[in-house]
Amino acid sequence: MLTKTDLDGPASLQYEPVGGKVDEARLDWEHAQNFTSLREAVHWAMTQEAPAGQHAVIRTSSGMILNPDMLEGIWSSLQGP
Repeated sequence: MLTKTDLDGPASLQYEPVGGKVDEARLDWEHAQNFTSLREAVHWAMTQEAPAGQHAVIRTSSGMILNPDMLEGIWSSLQGP
């Protein structure tokens, strides 16, 4: 479950190949795009076109890894009723 600290804290986004399970142990965040808040990272992931054959994965300030399925739900909740 995301906390307000996660939503307001920094987050990193990177693109991974579509079709496989995201292997959290293998992810290398060195070249990830950094955002000042998770809200910004989710906005970017949902409004920008991903490179061909890839999708966004986000790491929160607490270290939680958000896969594409989770991002859609978070995006919807941030949009409000």
